[in-house]
Amino acid sequence: MVADFGDEAYAALLDAGLDAGYEFLTVREYLRTEELPERFLIVRHDVDRKPRNALQMARTEAVRGVSTTYYYRIIPKTFRPELIRRTEALGHEVGYHYEDLDSADGDREAAHASFARNLRRFRRLCSVDTVCMHGNPLTAHDNRDLWSGDRVYADYDLVGEAYLSMDFEDVTYFSDTGRTWKDGPLKVKDHTMGEGDKQVQVDSTWELIDLLSAGDDLLSAGEVDRACLLVHPNRWAGSYAELVAERTKDAATNVVKYGLQLRP
Repeated sequence: MVADFGDEAYAALLDAGLDAGYEFLTVREYLRTEELPERFLIVRHDVDRKPRNALQMARTEAVRGVSTTYYYRIIPKTFRPELIRRTEALGHEVGYHYEDLDSADGDREAAHASFARNLRRFRRLCSVDTVCMHGNPLTAHDNRDLWSGDRVYADYDLVGEAYLSMDFEDVTYFSDTGRTWKDGPLKVKDHTMGEGDKQVQVDSTWELIDLLSAGDDLLSAGEVDRACLLVHPNRWAGSYAELVAERTKDAATNVVKYGLQLRP
């Protein structure tokens, strides 16, 4: 059996969406489109590390005619200009995966100054119209709070923010954080803001594939007609050795996350 969270499983997920008739949209397209299609998938990649994995995913999508959105961190091991350019050249949207409130230890003015500098660095490489916060479960801050003051996206010539600008009452959100698609304590900061009651949960990628393929045979009408999938490239492995290493790393991280939930 093909291992979950491997390259073949990801290709199967894309194929399931295409076979089920979903239209794939980037975050930018979703926010700019006045009349959205009836059925669509938004695939969002948070490139926390392993940017070469991201490029491999970008190629897997491109050969299928699928465009997705990649948010890169500014840290040296992730901010690799040539890889970022190649990702955009494959037809994908590229954005900034910001964590400036964390790096400024909660100082919003300093965080905005840092955000502006880093956004300029990205725009020297590619077009950036949307951004998305990076959620570090070990910090006291939520980077989305960068926008709780007077500054707005338009101040930076941005269309929006992937967590804050999407209508999650209409779009069902699934994330692979914690090596599971199921919501729960492993999603410490990876949750949507103002979402409605989610009517369906899946654990494995195979369950997600079944969900996309089943349509109204399994769900109430419209339940998963529109969905956003968060896929972290570092979590998906191209070899058995990498898969074992990532499983081990995620298992250790998940122990820490469970501990955080128990902390007063």
